[in-house]
Amino acid sequence: MEWWPVAALPGRLMTELATPADFEAAAKLVSEDAVASSIVCGPDPDKYLTEIKSFVDAGFDHIYIHQVGPDQEGFFQFYQRELAAKLH
Repeated sequence: MEWWPVAALPGRLMTELATPADFEAAAKLVSEDAVASSIVCGPDPDKYLTEIKSFVDAGFDHIYIHQVGPDQEGFFQFYQRELAAKLH
């Protein structure tokens, strides 16, 4: 919620909003529960693996995983420790 509240913007807003100020205003309408239900976050690797599997099952052959918060090093450590071996 703190770093990427726009993850839970409904409908076509992500493609319709024109300026950062528009995104900031729209993000004020987003709740923490909405963000938590629209993206995978937290320390449970099974949640990530389940979500990734749903994309693989849908036919995607490239999936990008990214960290939007400030702890990039922690993200890469988590990925390597908890996800990498299970995905290859």
